[in-house]
Amino acid sequence: MDPMAIAATSISMHQAQVQQAVGVSLMRKVMDQQEQQAAAIVENLQQAIPSTVPGSHMDILA
Repeated sequence: MDPMAIAATSISMHQAQVQQAVGVSLMRKVMDQQEQQAAAIVENLQQAIPSTVPGSHMDILA
């Protein structure tokens, strides 16, 4: 087997691993941001309805 082909294959595999790691890291950041945005929306909704109004309890886990 050609040593250059082995080296090229190794480089290609390493690049693919780095690209996958970057993709996973980016996806985690996006998911964290979405989680924060969802929590802010739920908080805003809970504040928008006064707790003294009958039926004002919202089931956000349903």
